[in-house]
Amino acid sequence: MVLQDNLFSIMSQAQEDGQPAFQVQIHKEWPIYKAHFPGHPITPGVCIVQMIQELLQAYLGREVSLRKAKTVKYTAIISPDEVSELSVSFPKIEEQEDGSLKVQAQVAGGETIYTKLSATFQ
Repeated sequence: MVLQDNLFSIMSQAQEDGQPAFQVQIHKEWPIYKAHFPGHPITPGVCIVQMIQELLQAYLGREVSLRKAKTVKYTAIISPDEVSELSVSFPKIEEQEDGSLKVQAQVAGGETIYTKLSATFQ
């Protein structure tokens, strides 16, 4: 499932300290929020990981797939009633000899860090 332009839209892309960063807008009217959870919507963790993957693909200009999630830390809830814009940055994208990518990503909004991910993509 493609989440870009459904769950979120890219507002801008930039480089922060030589690494890619995206500003995204969350679409609170997306149907998942009616089910997860009615009256108190939150963004599912799997959707956050998928968003990171799609933004990595946008940066690289090619498709990648998650091979191994070493660490995924959800440090705060992303509620579309409280958060409409997020910053997704990639402090580390390192190509390995086998062609895989070791990636670190962070999802934040203002001073709040919502998610930290360390994973391998192919």
